[in-house]
Amino acid sequence: MRNVLADDTNREKLEFSLVHRVSDDLQAGVEYGVDSNDLYPMINYRLFSATDNTPAIILGTSSAWPSGEVDGNAFFISSATLLSDRSSGSLSLSYTPDDESWKIPASYRYVVSDQIDATLIWDGEDLHPLLTWRGSKINLSVILLSGEDLTLSTTVNF
Repeated sequence: MRNVLADDTNREKLEFSLVHRVSDDLQAGVEYGVDSNDLYPMINYRLFSATDNTPAIILGTSSAWPSGEVDGNAFFISSATLLSDRSSGSLSLSYTPDDESWKIPASYRYVVSDQIDATLIWDGEDLHPLLTWRGSKINLSVILLSGEDLTLSTTVNF
């Protein structure tokens, strides 16, 4: 669940996701936007696992979140790798049919402790800082969409 707390934004105020890990390489699910009453398919398929010399390669689709510029689904190919024992990064190429745009999203994640990590998400236009606390069954994140719109994200693992 993601809840955007800012009032003056063009993003969905409340979104829910349900994702199932079908196998080690495949996740499938759905995202639901409460304001728009829209459903978006969510699929991540790992084509190649990361090795010491090559990054993982992932194909997928999901809502165009965190972008506030477009609606609908984005399709992407991503490469992701460990940069150190405490950090990882990703670089993607994404296409959004809604506005026929191509973007180059990226992310950097740093593990602060066993339960806390910080992530910077670049959606191809804006930077979105994220701080996550990971519990045994619940994860809580504070996100600043575009560096200004306060958002809370709650993940329940089951």
